Amino acid sequence: MPRLCLPLPALVILTLSLLPCSILPFSGSGDRLAAQPPGTEVAGFGQPSTLPANEITNFKGALKGMRRNIVVVEKEDGSEALVALPDTISSFQFVAKATPAFLQRGMLVRLSANFGPGGVPLAPVEKVTLFQPVDLRSLHGRTKEQFTPGVYSDANRGNRNQPMVVKLSIVGRLIGLAPNGVLAVQAGKIPVQVPVDANTTLEVRYNNLALAQEGDPVSVTGFYQPPNENQVKADRITITTDRVYGEYQPSAERKSRRKRGEKPADDDSDKGLGSDPEKGDNPKPDDAPPESEKEDS
Repeated sequence: MPRLCLPLPALVILTLSLLPCSILPFSGSGDRLAAQPPGTEVAGFGQPSTLPANEITNFKGALKGMRRNIVVVEKEDGSEALVALPDTISSFQFVAKATPAFLQRGMLVRLSANFGPGGVPLAPVEKVTLFQPVDLRSLHGRTKEQFTPGVYSDANRGNRNQPMVVKLSIVGRLIGLAPNGVLAVQAGKIPVQVPVDANTTLEVRYNNLALAQEGDPVSVTGFYQPPNENQVKADRITITTDRVYGEYQPSAERKSRRKRGEKPADDDSDKGLGSDPEKGDNPKPDDAPPESEKEDS
């Protein structure tokens, strides 16, 4: 069974569940949406109002686009709403499923697992979440931990009937997935290996529109100042899709069967509304040093 690769003193701490691992600093962002604090602009709304937006609204619709920090949503009634991003970037999410074929070395991942004596994982991981870096200035506490590489323990989540078992949250960069089902993650300065199996869920949860496409379902919770019910300050925006990233896409086959002499059409099906063709989905190249090397330099 793969082991959590910790030095001996850290293993003692892990076994006794006395101290959480320290939070490692992590800065920088590959996403232009996270480069500035959300909710600081009201582009498209005119000048900021001195009156607070105090009417609650909840609605669903389809994604139409993005104008700076404004998400454009076509509501179910056919009207168009301009939705300012929430103040906390973690409340702005694009959610989808993925397969192991989508994984790339260097991707940021988070997961939770139960570890026994000696740092041995007790069962395959139930869910692995893929995310991208965000501006940490608006995040605090456990929310900030979810985006900061490291190993975090929570005694309240452990099994009281098994005092030698501790539940850990692992946040870090993907090293690789071995054929035998061992997922390797560099969690700050700590290398971690955990088992996964066919029942492990791979979830994409980005706080940007890098993979979003026009027409994706959107749900919004927020506030507005009457009578401007379609000018909304969001408390939460969730964008979803039934696309599964890493699955075979038939469009690639249709594209290869174009008629002789026909020029290939530009295929934007895999380009997100907020994607950067120079960067792709992986904000860090494979040959970039891990977080630990950056801190030691």
